[in-house]
Amino acid sequence: MSDSEADPRRVRVERGIYRRATGVLEVGFKDETGRQRWRTVDGGILAARKVRDDLAARRARGESVAPKPNLRFGEAADCWLAGPVLDLRETTQVKYRCMVNRHLRPRLQGRRLDAVNADDLARLVRELRAEGMSEATIAVILGVVSAIYKFATRRLGWSGTIPTTLMLRSERPKTSQTKRRPVFIGEQLEQTIATANEPFRTLFTVAALTGARVSELCALTWADVRIDDPEDAEIEFGWQVDRHGNRRPTKTDGSARTVPVPRELAILLARHKLGARYCEHTSFVFATGTGHPVQQRNVSRALREAQRRATALDGAPTFPILHELDERGEPVAVPRGTLPSMHSFRHTVASRALLAGESVDDIAFLLGHRDANVTRAVYVREVADARRRSMRRSRMVAEFGGALRVALGRDDESD
Repeated sequence: MSDSEADPRRVRVERGIYRRATGVLEVGFKDETGRQRWRTVDGGILAARKVRDDLAARRARGESVAPKPNLRFGEAADCWLAGPVLDLRETTQVKYRCMVNRHLRPRLQGRRLDAVNADDLARLVRELRAEGMSEATIAVILGVVSAIYKFATRRLGWSGTIPTTLMLRSERPKTSQTKRRPVFIGEQLEQTIATANEPFRTLFTVAALTGARVSELCALTWADVRIDDPEDAEIEFGWQVDRHGNRRPTKTDGSARTVPVPRELAILLARHKLGARYCEHTSFVFATGTGHPVQQRNVSRALREAQRRATALDGAPTFPILHELDERGEPVAVPRGTLPSMHSFRHTVASRALLAGESVDDIAFLLGHRDANVTRAVYVREVADARRRSMRRSRMVAEFGGALRVALGRDDESD
C-alpha cells in the first residue's frame, strides 16, 4: 500500500472540525435526513468554530442545513411568502406579494439564487426607475430580495453570498432624492379644519394635535379617550382599523402609546360625545350611522372635500389647484403628493415639533415609531435642511452684512 493511500483524507482537529491534507479546514455535520455532510471553511480555526456552532444552532431550531445549490429564486420566494410573511399585517402581505409577482418573478423566477449577481440587481434598479417607480419603493423591492435570500440561507439550506450586499452605493436607490412629503403650511391646517363637517372636524383636530395614524383614529373607542378631568386628559392608541373595517392591535408594541392632550381638545371631544348617537364605553368615537368605525377612504374623501371648500381670509381658495379647469372646463387631475393627505397630519406634527426643539425620542413616542431611528430616517432630513438653510442665511448676513448695506445704499442713491 502506498503512502498516499495510507494517509487519511482528513484529520480531526477538534469536535466537528477536520483538516484536509492541503491544510484547508472542514466542518463535518449531519443534515436533517441523517446524511453526513462536509463544509469547507474559508479561514482559520475561529471561522471553523463559528460555522460549526451556526450549523448546530440551526439544527436545534429545526432549520434545514442540507445544501441546496440549485435552489431557484421562485421557489425561495414562494417559501418566504408562505412563511414569515404570513405573520405580518394583511396589507403588508399584499404589498410584498405584489412586489414579488409584478417586479421580481418576471425577471428572476427560474434563475438559481447563486446565478443572480449585483449587476442583475443594478439593472433591476435602472429598469424600475425607468418605469417611473419612486426611489423609496425601489428600496423596498431590494429589501424584499434581501429578505428572500436571508430566508433561503437560514431555512432552506442555501449557502452563498447575498447579492444586495455587493451592490455599489451608486447602484442603489437614491432614497434621499425621494419627493418630500407634503405638509400643511401657513394657515392651511386651520382653514381645512374650519370647513370640515362632523365627525371629521373633530377627527382632523385630533390628528393635528396627536399625529395619530388614520387607522388608529378610526379605531378609537370612548374607552380609549379619558376626558373626565380635562386638565389631565389623554388618549390611548393601542388599536387600528384595517381597510376591511376590522379592529386589530397596532402594528408593533412600540405603536401602542398614551398621549396627553390639552384641555381644549378634551372639551372638544366631550362636546362631540354629547352629540354622538353611540357613546357607550365600547362605541367608536368616530362612527357611522350604524355604529361601525368610519372607513379610511371616507376620511380621505372628507379631507379632500374640506380642502376644496377651504378659503383664506380674503376669500381666495386655500388650495387653488382644486379649482383649476382644463380647456374643456373639467377639473384638472391633481398629481399624487401635491396636496396634504391624512398622513400629512403626522408629518406636520413631527416637523413643527422638531423645529420647536422637541427631542427626536419624544417625537418618536408621540408618533408611535418603533424607535427614534425611524423618526430620524423619515423626518429629520427635512427639518435639518430647513435649519441648515436658516443658519446659512444668518451666516451670510453676519459675514457679508457690510457688502449688503453698501449695495442697498447704492440702490437707494440711484433711486
